[in-house]
Amino acid sequence: MKAPSTTRRTILRGIGTSITLPFLESLAPRARAATGPATPPTRMAFLFMPNGVHPDRWTPEGTGQDWKASPLLAPLENHRQDLTILSHLQNALADGGDGHYAKSASWLTGFRVRKTTGRDVDVGGPSLDQAYAAQVGHLTRLPSLELGIEPVRKGVDLQVNFTQLYGGHISWRDRHVPLPAEINPRTAFDRLFRERGENDRQTAEDTRSVLDLTLTQAKTLRGKVSQEDQRRLDEYLETIRALETRIQADIARVASGENLDPSLKPELDRLRNRITAFEAAKDPGGQTRLDHTEHARLMLDLIAMAFWADNTRAATFMFGVDVSSKNFSFLPGVSESHHESSHHSDKAEKLEQYARINLWHVEQYAYLLDRLKSMKEGEGSVLDHSMILFGSSLRNGNAHQWKNLPLVLAGRGGNLKPAGHLIQPENTPLCNLYLNLLQRSGLPLERFGDSTAGLSGLG
Repeated sequence: MKAPSTTRRTILRGIGTSITLPFLESLAPRARAATGPATPPTRMAFLFMPNGVHPDRWTPEGTGQDWKASPLLAPLENHRQDLTILSHLQNALADGGDGHYAKSASWLTGFRVRKTTGRDVDVGGPSLDQAYAAQVGHLTRLPSLELGIEPVRKGVDLQVNFTQLYGGHISWRDRHVPLPAEINPRTAFDRLFRERGENDRQTAEDTRSVLDLTLTQAKTLRGKVSQEDQRRLDEYLETIRALETRIQADIARVASGENLDPSLKPELDRLRNRITAFEAAKDPGGQTRLDHTEHARLMLDLIAMAFWADNTRAATFMFGVDVSSKNFSFLPGVSESHHESSHHSDKAEKLEQYARINLWHVEQYAYLLDRLKSMKEGEGSVLDHSMILFGSSLRNGNAHQWKNLPLVLAGRGGNLKPAGHLIQPENTPLCNLYLNLLQRSGLPLERFGDSTAGLSGLG
């Protein structure tokens, strides 16, 4: 097997496997001495939470770096130096459609969505992630990565006469073509780390660990780098191994039926008769998934690994599809779905459940930031070289508000300077933020969506 070349970005290859490694400072020292340290690439990720937030528990007190965390933002306290909490941004062209679909589909496009039952979908233009992917996607294994944890709801919502396709996609290649989110962690893992054979079929080696398939090259590379890079390489490969093990454990948990909701037993029996360990995770509806939190965190870990490995620089993640009936009763004090609780009619009991579901989402966002912060890269971390936006297309789900959207931006990619609580003038276009991010990433744009100017206050 040919030894890996001495470039700063090295790929370990095995039978049916390809692992891109993180930046290793001890490779190509002469080139580094001549040109100075290479700058890690900028990554963008957009995490979508449907159904809005409890409006009275979101906005922090104070401005700038003196902000005091609100109840829903408390899980982000450890990252306060990495954050910009944005107030008074709106998606004005999402008005006049319906309560949900016209807003979620346009969350990353900033254009008006065409009302349709499905034959002529139109969101006005490509989404923000795809605008970035069009610039940098050719440099990585995957141009972009779209992940989620719920399948798209099919058909037409007859209450509003909108195709439910709009509620299941935030990433759009162009105005007519949505990019579906992968909800199966094994499939997403394989896309990131396994090569495909003829006709895109898995090979027999797919049942082995990707690290076992690249062991020889990993040992060879280890002898070529400094002790610090050996430590970094070991940590990186151990993280891949841990993620792979968690996916396998999740599959086994599904197959075992332990603590399974009795209503899902018939589905489990059906699965046992037709699936292998890998196929267990490929149930198209995902209905036998036992642990919603673990499912979400597996997908967030995959985004973190994809960024660390530079397998992609643009990612989206959907915590759920709009108007989802996913029940959050796994949370203490919650007995209903996010969508149901968002229509709270100002009733205290429903508002409390709404807030607890919101808090769970913010905790998962904090989890991703923790992971990115722990991944060392150059003089900083992967988070330092990223832009990670979390938010919703609605403010108060009960009123389907499209003004003053709940949004948090983390990271320093593109020379962002975290501003703490950044209050904009009322009715500032959301796309002003998007234009700023794209300009920082190197796109020579003067407008995106309904932007009027690049957002100020981000350094």
